[in-house]
Amino acid sequence: MSIKRAVHGPKVEHSLSSLFAKQSQVSSSNTKPTNTAPNEFENEVREQCKSGRISLKEAQKCFDDLISSKDTATIDTFNHLFSSVAQLKSHNTVFSMYRRLNYAGVGPSLYTLNILVSCCCHLRSIKHGFCVLGEIMKRGFEPTLVTFSTLLKGMCLEGKVADAVELFDKMSERGLRGDVVLYGILINGLCKIRETGVAIELHRRMRNENIKGNVMHYGMIINSICKDGNLRNALKMFDEMVGQGITPDVIVYTSLINGFLSKGSLKKAVSFVNEMLDRGIFPDVITYNLLIHGFCERKLWKDAFCLFQRMVDEGISPNEVTYSILIDCVSKEGRIKEAYEIFEVMVKQGKEPGLYAYNSLLNGLCLLGKMEDAMKLYQLMVDRNVEHNDVTYNMLIHGYCKAEKIDEAIRLFQEMKSKGLKPTATTYNILMRALFREGRTETAKETFNEIHLSGQSPSFPTYIILLNGLCKRGLIEEAMDHFQSLKKKKFKPDIKVFCMLLEGLCQASRLEEARQLFDEISEVGIDPDIVAYNILINGFCKKGMLLEASKLLTQMEERGCKPDAITFNIVIQGFLTKNEVDKAMEHLKLMRERNFVPNEAVTSLLLHLALADSKYLSIIMSLPSVSKDNLFPEKSEKMRKRKAK
Repeated sequence: MSIKRAVHGPKVEHSLSSLFAKQSQVSSSNTKPTNTAPNEFENEVREQCKSGRISLKEAQKCFDDLISSKDTATIDTFNHLFSSVAQLKSHNTVFSMYRRLNYAGVGPSLYTLNILVSCCCHLRSIKHGFCVLGEIMKRGFEPTLVTFSTLLKGMCLEGKVADAVELFDKMSERGLRGDVVLYGILINGLCKIRETGVAIELHRRMRNENIKGNVMHYGMIINSICKDGNLRNALKMFDEMVGQGITPDVIVYTSLINGFLSKGSLKKAVSFVNEMLDRGIFPDVITYNLLIHGFCERKLWKDAFCLFQRMVDEGISPNEVTYSILIDCVSKEGRIKEAYEIFEVMVKQGKEPGLYAYNSLLNGLCLLGKMEDAMKLYQLMVDRNVEHNDVTYNMLIHGYCKAEKIDEAIRLFQEMKSKGLKPTATTYNILMRALFREGRTETAKETFNEIHLSGQSPSFPTYIILLNGLCKRGLIEEAMDHFQSLKKKKFKPDIKVFCMLLEGLCQASRLEEARQLFDEISEVGIDPDIVAYNILINGFCKKGMLLEASKLLTQMEERGCKPDAITFNIVIQGFLTKNEVDKAMEHLKLMRERNFVPNEAVTSLLLHLALADSKYLSIIMSLPSVSKDNLFPEKSEKMRKRKAK
């Protein structure tokens, strides 16, 4: 069961290994005798530790008293103190105490060393955890499942899940079988890094070893399968769990509900809610939030607010996420007044609006172009010390770009950087698109270059915006240079990119290059679409290269790409412009056979043709877009005037 090694997270170094390097210097003759039974003070210490009410200061005082007594206390009493201090998350203090215990000549038990292993893991220093493992074996202790489970958990916490699986395999090879806790640790680690397949394989191994999983195991796997979008397998695992006599909990049901909602199946998600209720399992705030969001996305406002009210009636307090979902959805619909009302209710309920709530309301204002109100809300965020993020700035920048206030957008872009927030690909895309649209090409190009200077690489959508902007501004040479850069970066151009460049080359009358680029489309494994054919045919027709246009039209049909109304209009107009009337009529006939209608420009040319040569009159009069009024406008006007009299 091997998976690709995960990238190890940053290692936290602690000077812990020195504790074990000096162990050999403590001889058995220097070891102080310990009592076999705890004295009265030790019993008091143990009871205080068991109560869970001992403070760090009290624990240190107890340790000092125990270590300085004539008859050193039993190791079990020290273990009680070590456990309490570890639970207080003062892991370094445990090592300080252990160091003093070591110099006092009191030998640890396996339980002591297991506590140290756990402390290493909490300090994200698995390297030192293995040092303790070495110490366990050097002292003649046999590592237990607790030892290995703790180490595996520490490895998973540091992102070394692949290493943890490898260690588990080695344990199995040596005959050490895992238990339900150990399997749970590994399954959890695998699911977190989306190695669902390996997690399922491990689950199967656990079942083969007759170790019965619990609702947590199944919940982790079902959640991971749902995130992968494989709902059929998630349901199979759910059925297996129920078949094992394990009752699903709210977490399992919520995972399935989320999975079906993400696939757009609101009906199935609701059926699981009903199944939950039938089993006596009640939705929690997360379940309600998912369902409310699902109803809002489908604009089922009445259902969403009914669900919100039901949630309140059942005594489940809506959280910031609940209110933010409602604010976000009604804001996107332009219902800003309602969004503000929900915002105010949230405040009255004692829920301090956070970044999500503010951003949701801000987004609605920006979408409606209410930038003055948006900036007032932004200032309120500043006044209330709500830390804004790149999403906040992106919405404001986008709002100003939509309102064609590009200088305000640039000001916010500069402010964003001055506050230490790194612009994202979305930020650059919004700004570049607006700059090109406003004709500020040089600034747009500078913005693109800034991406490289900031240590980032332009995304594929960013390249598309750049190429489109350059082509539309007639800078085809620069566009082609960037196209080559895009390919070197292993981006695969799609048909839209090719069409942009074809358009630019045709407008620049570089038809030979356009033809070569068109041929490249097929070479990279993409079928040219109707848009690509129409662009090149139009380029040939405008330059009077009607033979080339006809050949391309034939090729198009042969490759299964059917001409549309635009194709026929381009070709007919090309032939009429060159006075090749018979060819134009041939294509007009084909056009009518396919139930396409000439556009206004072609109709105008055909009308002029009919007036110049009556032999085409009957053909042209049969067109739906042509009437006697079109053909004889002066006569029609006279008739209208007579009728009016």
